[in-house]
This record gives sequence, C-alpha cells and structure tokens, in this order.
Amino acid sequence: MEDANITHLAAVFVNPHSQVPVLDVHDTYTDFYDMDYGVPADEMPDTTQGLAYFVATIVIGAVLVCIMLVCGFGNFLFIATLARYKKLRNLTNLLIANLAISDFIVAVVCCPFLVDYYVVKQLSWDHGKVLCASVNYLRTVSLYVSTNALLAIAVDRTVEMERKARGWVQLSLVHRAKYRCLSDSCIMH
Repeated sequence: MEDANITHLAAVFVNPHSQVPVLDVHDTYTDFYDMDYGVPADEMPDTTQGLAYFVATIVIGAVLVCIMLVCGFGNFLFIATLARYKKLRNLTNLLIANLAISDFIVAVVCCPFLVDYYVVKQLSWDHGKVLCASVNYLRTVSLYVSTNALLAIAVDRTVEMERKARGWVQLSLVHRAKYRCLSDSCIMH
C-alpha cells in the first residue's frame, strides 16, 4: 500500500540491429521520482528531532506570533483611524491604507497557517490543497500589492516635493502629464 502513489514508467528500447523491442521496467531516470537529491526516503535523516530544529521552531513561532500581533493590531488601528476621520483621507494616506490592508490580511489569514505548519505540525500541511494554494496566493498577491503601493507612495512623494519646490504652476505640461501617467499606472497595478 506504500507504493500506491508512486508511478513507474516502462521504457521500450529498440535495438537498431534487431526488430524485437526490449521492455525495460527499471529506468534509472524515473526511479528518482520518490527521492530527494537521489537519496531514498528511508535513508534520509530526520531533521525534526535535533536541538537546532527545536530552537528554530521556537524562534520562528515567536517571530510569527509577534508579526500577527503587531501587524494585525497596528494595521487595524490605522485602517480604523482612517475610516473614522475624514480629514486624514488624502492620496498618501489612502496608499498607506492599501499597504495596511494587504499586511493586515497576511497577519490575520496567512500567519496562523504558517504557525501551524512550522511550529505545531512540524512541516506537515493537513488543511488540503485548496487552502494551501489560497494561502500561498494571498501571500503572493500581498507581496505585489505592497511593492506597488510603496512605489506609488514614492512617486506621490516625489511629485509633491517637486511641486512644493518649484510651484505647481511652474511645472511644464509635459512634467505634469509624465507624473500623472506614472502615478496612475502604479495605482492601477
């Protein structure tokens, strides 16, 4: 029953001098399917039993719990403040809110599953393929949202500093169009 998930391929070799094909069931290239770097699974050492793994598990668990608490509470506080006070709603704060929402989702949704995977279950995922793909998708989307939000904040701050330095009226029409297009393209992504 152990070998139920292991697939074996049979290769057929044809000798050019003979018309009878030879069936070779033992193919060295497909036998590495269930091995890690050519080492069979039964010969791999169990790395989850040592002191180094125990210390790493404690450190990873503490860091992830701190991330969940600080990011979850801090980002929620910023989002609630921005929602409550309408005077704070400017372009920069809305871009920071976009970043805060992305980080809040990672802290509240993704980090508990990471704690479960790394600390509780010791590198074992028991939540199914759909949830695994969903958590990894959310982490990847959050990475892209955060990167683009930071880029948009940088562009907005650059435009604002140049506007204050030169005066908005003195900026040429080309400069204003260039900054507007760059800012809009950052926000659209």
